[in-house]
Amino acid sequence: MEALRLEGFDIHTFDCTIWEKDNYHKELAKTLEFPEYYGENLDAFNDCLSDMIPKNKGFVLAFRNYDIFTKKHPDIAFHILDIIQINSWRFLIEGTVLLGIVQSNDGKLSFPPLGGMDADWNRDEWLNTNRGLRGL
Repeated sequence: MEALRLEGFDIHTFDCTIWEKDNYHKELAKTLEFPEYYGENLDAFNDCLSDMIPKNKGFVLAFRNYDIFTKKHPDIAFHILDIIQINSWRFLIEGTVLLGIVQSNDGKLSFPPLGGMDADWNRDEWLNTNRGLRGL
């Protein structure tokens, strides 16, 4: 993350171990400094995210322990990432970079295509064996 910060990105980090269905919107709103009228639903997340203006080159949304939230609320977890992916394409048109980075302790974590694209593992964890998985 420090390398991204040094490259001029605003970093917003979320600890998803504390996320529940009734509180994740509060942390999103607080960390991303959404306006008071934020509606605490996924449509409002999409709207407010698309209105964000980075202070620097772009911004990174980093989700730690996302597998924990995903196991409890898979549909919501998918939609959050899907909204980020769709907005990242929109921002690119304006020359702004939005990156969503997901950390997982579950080597089998996967999602359907996000924003029309597959969610892939990074180069170092692409092979199942590099994620501690054998015989798959």
